[in-house]
Amino acid sequence: MRWPRLFPVVLFAGVLSNQLNAEQDLFVPANDVSFTITPERKSYKSGEQIVFKYRVTNISNSALFVPRTVWEVKCLNPPHVWAWLESSTGKHFIPGYAGSCLGPDPVDKLDAAERMGKDAVLLKPMGYIEGSFTLDTRIFIKELKPGAYRLEAALYGWKDERLDEAERTSLATMKYPFLRGELAASQIIELAP
Repeated sequence: MRWPRLFPVVLFAGVLSNQLNAEQDLFVPANDVSFTITPERKSYKSGEQIVFKYRVTNISNSALFVPRTVWEVKCLNPPHVWAWLESSTGKHFIPGYAGSCLGPDPVDKLDAAERMGKDAVLLKPMGYIEGSFTLDTRIFIKELKPGAYRLEAALYGWKDERLDEAERTSLATMKYPFLRGELAASQIIELAP
């Protein structure tokens, strides 16, 4: 006799589970990829630009979208990759970034799926994408002393909370999830006088 009472509860739990899975499938956590950096050299002069390559590898069991380049295609949005230095005393030297947009941005006329088609790349399991980044240390030239530094970088996925319902619906047409959250990587480098 209790069967009929349990059925609505089980049915509701199944519907709730399906809604949660649909939401989770639009974005996946950052630990579905690995992020590594490799500086061009191990030693740089103070004030010199530090160039490094980065690699984003899909280590999950399913294809997913990751940022295609350092900068997002939409003007004034924050970068997907950023870097800074940390001294042996723990002090961070983090550059800022700024931009300006001249006139209307053509990207604003695109729906979310069209914009992501320009901003994202689909990686199959164990697939990877590589890029490069240049950290300009000239702005810290008076503060950087010779010695060992940790070159630190972060990969930033998309922020799902910044999307409205129309954008979510548009992105769902792309059939694979998008990376959210952030990952960090680091390497030791030397700064010479």
